[in-house]
Amino acid sequence: MHYKLCIKSFVITIICCMMPLSAFAQDMLVYYVVGNVTYTSNGTSTPLTMNTRIAPTTVINVPADSRVELIDVKNVKRIILLASGKGAVSTLSKNKGNTVTSVSQQYVQYVLQQMDNDQLTALKQHSRDSEQMANLLKSIEDSESDDNGFADMFNEFREDIHKEFEEFRRKNNEEYAEFVRQIWKQFKAAPVMPKPQDDFIKPVVYQGPEGEPQQTDMWRFLAKVERVAKKIFKPNKDEVEKMQGKKRPKPATPKKVDETKEQPIQEVKIPKSQTQFASMPFTFFGTEMSVRIDESRRLYLGKVTPDNVADLILKQLSTKYYDNTIVDCLALREKYNLCDWAYLLMLKTISDTFCGKDTKESALLTGYIYCQSGYKIRFATDAKKDNLYLLVGSRHFIYGKTPWMLDGDFYYPVLETTPTSLLICEAAYPQEQKLSLFIPTTPHFTEEWNEEREVASQRYPEVKIHVKVNQNLMNFYETYPSSRIGDDFTTRWVMYANTPMQEDIKNQIYPELSKALQGKTPVEKVERILNLIQTGLEYGYDDVVWGGDRAFFSEETLNYPLCDCEDRSILFTRLVRDLVGLKCALIYYPGHLAAAVHFDEEVGGVRYMLDNVPYVVCDATYIGASVGMQMPDCDDATLIAIE
Repeated sequence: MHYKLCIKSFVITIICCMMPLSAFAQDMLVYYVVGNVTYTSNGTSTPLTMNTRIAPTTVINVPADSRVELIDVKNVKRIILLASGKGAVSTLSKNKGNTVTSVSQQYVQYVLQQMDNDQLTALKQHSRDSEQMANLLKSIEDSESDDNGFADMFNEFREDIHKEFEEFRRKNNEEYAEFVRQIWKQFKAAPVMPKPQDDFIKPVVYQGPEGEPQQTDMWRFLAKVERVAKKIFKPNKDEVEKMQGKKRPKPATPKKVDETKEQPIQEVKIPKSQTQFASMPFTFFGTEMSVRIDESRRLYLGKVTPDNVADLILKQLSTKYYDNTIVDCLALREKYNLCDWAYLLMLKTISDTFCGKDTKESALLTGYIYCQSGYKIRFATDAKKDNLYLLVGSRHFIYGKTPWMLDGDFYYPVLETTPTSLLICEAAYPQEQKLSLFIPTTPHFTEEWNEEREVASQRYPEVKIHVKVNQNLMNFYETYPSSRIGDDFTTRWVMYANTPMQEDIKNQIYPELSKALQGKTPVEKVERILNLIQTGLEYGYDDVVWGGDRAFFSEETLNYPLCDCEDRSILFTRLVRDLVGLKCALIYYPGHLAAAVHFDEEVGGVRYMLDNVPYVVCDATYIGASVGMQMPDCDDATLIAIE
């Protein structure tokens, strides 16, 4: 008898252990459904609704003009099914038009939390039915009357200035939406212009007089030689202000209150019941961020027609539901020192997280927030009107990207797969500005340090640095497009040379360098920095490392094992400006880039005149050469002023 009881207990235990495994097999959570989607359960076709758990082998039927979003909890992935079809989820996910993307654990937890909120699930379920949505909102208002709840979302701003902002923005959005409804015109892209390719001169090792050892501070013995530059580039006042971070794009503002500190887009109060579900997490270059975004107002864009796009802009995006999202995005731009390019990439990350990677809804949300933030954008579609594309206006010509010329301005696609023939909406928003590719302050990303390296001068061994670089910053810099100012191809290095060094890197290397340079004259300091770059870094061609020409920001030169003449010159001028406080310029010779420094004292060697003052040549690729020495056979110099 005792034996039978033991067997019975063992069987029960096995069954109990198997039950969670069976439940765990249902590891896909249905997060969002549009249309009459069904799934097969026990041989019966059943409507697929949000918060349903299914397995990868579950057969579902996705009709035309439908959408299903699932979270694969086990594998931490997001599946979006847009293409019509019937089959197992694992099979449908591989079909053209459907996507599978990795997400963060934080995002999975965010989804699981939201699925526990019955009110939010109900709102999402009826997000395409305005009448049902209104009734649900009303019921929530009534249940939270003591807190005013959603009613606060529709209250007018009490202060007069806020009322004026609100009316101004409402009118702008209405007019913009009506402009979007107009005919989208056919445009063909201009040819892609590749980056200019130079046959770079190999580094030259300075050879002093035969039999004489190389001396320190050789600049003391050089005669003054004045050369005339073939061309001089100086950025205009507007470009200098952009370099300095002035006149950044911002939300459109009534002129008479433009100088106030009030924000034209106001924060909207969220009811207590929704606060814990309000912020959507996302990861941007290794940095955990979040924005408040209303899950009850999910975007769904069917056929891409002017009316459908305008309706979503006016009836959903322009309502207060997305105001907190824009407020948070602008706050993140300031908090993390995001330049225009970084801000665009962040908005795309948010939109991809919320709407699905590279979907038409993602393009619409990215473009809308970028537009509302003050940037110049244009929407476009293809001949079949199946996809929505986003074009961004740029004040700088970008190499290697497909350009569209619209009303005298260059526009570039956010997606590389954008077709070259598009139907483009020419709707413009008030006070819009073109994207600038200058980086006034380096972005602040979560620290993920690479291995420390030492860079030391051979001639002055006390001049050395120990540095480790943030990999998240390196990943961001890899995305940065090469560009030029106007039609001058020699300006493509200006963006790099005018980007400040990241504070964390400065804190690592500047105290050590400052100590080694202490007590030296300005020219002696420059001489030692020059030799540090010449002899402490290994020369290498970009095509060996990257497969093509690619300039480095200063931190990249300190991070990667090889660098060429342009990278050395950019780093050298950054160190001289920061540590010695002297003005610098770049010198372009066909096939070579060097630098020049303006000294307040008399210094010998080759110099070029800029603003009626001499800039003395300093070549970081002329190994062992002193301040004032120009590499042999370098002629036809173009002087490039930098700030």
